[in-house]
Amino acid sequence: MKNKKWFFLIILGIILIITALSLLIYNSYVDERAGKESKKVVEKIQEELKDIDTNEETIKIDGNEYIGIINIPTLELELPIMKDWSYKKMKISPGRYYGSIESNDLVICAHSYKNLFRYIQNLEKKDILIFTDLSGKEHFYEVEVVEILAPENIKEMIESEFDLTLFTCTNDNQDRITVRLNKIQS
Repeated sequence: MKNKKWFFLIILGIILIITALSLLIYNSYVDERAGKESKKVVEKIQEELKDIDTNEETIKIDGNEYIGIINIPTLELELPIMKDWSYKKMKISPGRYYGSIESNDLVICAHSYKNLFRYIQNLEKKDILIFTDLSGKEHFYEVEVVEILAPENIKEMIESEFDLTLFTCTNDNQDRITVRLNKIQS
């Protein structure tokens, strides 16, 4: 009887380890795919901007609408920004959660993938971010503060004194890493 219990526990342990490894492999795959998709979209947006002189607010690529590109030199990131967000869309790129560049209250969210926003908590005061809109105009921002907000603090997330906010989940998915930036020049 004891041998059967041990055998069952060993088999259960092996199954749990295989399940955990499978999840790790799947999450790594999704992360890498998001990075590749974002790079392809950035290239397509940059090509479109070369070919057209437009004042369009969005550009449609592969069925998704984009409002611009962010460049975060400190993190060596260049990412397209979708017009809106959904959990599914964030598997491709960050999305506009609220506001706009024009009203100086833009909030951008993304999954915590290494190729998206995983490392935004490493940004420091005075680091620079550049948002390029679809007219090709660059908007420069400087990091003011990096903070942690609870997920239910939506009002605090969108109603702030900052011109631009980036956020993603913490590693434990319990809170939101929030980077606040202000415009420094255009």
